[in-house]
Amino acid sequence: MIPLFDLHCDTLYEMYKHNESIFDNNLHISLKKAEKFSPYIQICAIWSDFSLSDEDAFQNYLKVIDYARLNFTTKARNLKNHAYILSIEDARILNGDLSRLDRLYNDGVRFLTFNWKGKSIIGGAWDTSLPLTDFGKNTLYRCLELGIIPDISHSSTVCSEEIIDICEEKNKVAIASHSNSLSVCNHKRNLSDELFCRLVKLKSVVGISLASEHLTTDRTATIDEILKHIYHYLSLGGEDVICLGCDFDGVSSLPLEINSIKDLDKLYFEIEKGFGNELAKKIFFKNAYEFMCRNLK
Repeated sequence: MIPLFDLHCDTLYEMYKHNESIFDNNLHISLKKAEKFSPYIQICAIWSDFSLSDEDAFQNYLKVIDYARLNFTTKARNLKNHAYILSIEDARILNGDLSRLDRLYNDGVRFLTFNWKGKSIIGGAWDTSLPLTDFGKNTLYRCLELGIIPDISHSSTVCSEEIIDICEEKNKVAIASHSNSLSVCNHKRNLSDELFCRLVKLKSVVGISLASEHLTTDRTATIDEILKHIYHYLSLGGEDVICLGCDFDGVSSLPLEINSIKDLDKLYFEIEKGFGNELAKKIFFKNAYEFMCRNLK
């Protein structure tokens, strides 16, 4: 069996929207599709739907978390070698109320992607050059107190720099759950070498996304493009940092050879062929697992 630890998917939110089951569904991830991977640990993001106001997005979160308790906590609790960790994608659902972070933590949320798109109460996303707001900074400080790990994927460069600055100051960590290399593919959502190297120094983790537009500027992506991002991150000292952050059920298109989680073994074998078995295990599981053991409360 291949071990798998994936830092980011949108499957839970899609399950809620379409009333799907975790066991078998028409989405990118189901337990049936993932049966060749064990142990399997998945960080499930609840997206703060951009079509909703900040407050409506929070109310929507409450509905999704109830759905998650039913489908994961109750129905999947007896599954061996499977684990699910919650994250929030876009902290604007706090809507000016820091006490909501305590609610999120008590619900099991352990990761918070600060931005998603545009300007928000938190600060600027990747398509802006805006910094953290004062509320965004207070959100970060409270996250670090609680044990919610900040995620710079989707944040602007200056916002990401500020998050890392504060994490360094507090001797804490931040991650980039699903961010590819800007040097390999010139997309504003991707991570600069400077930011990646700062995460390396933090002993953090960075997840490789399977979003085609973040892998290549060509019309279609392949596994070869994924390997190029891995190779570049390795050249920056990322052997113990690189993970998977596939973004299943949150992307408009995937690489040609990968239709869902069931095809990730193809990527594993290509990494193994190109970089060796030990590195394949690190990228697919070990790096993320050891990071969680060090940092999750």
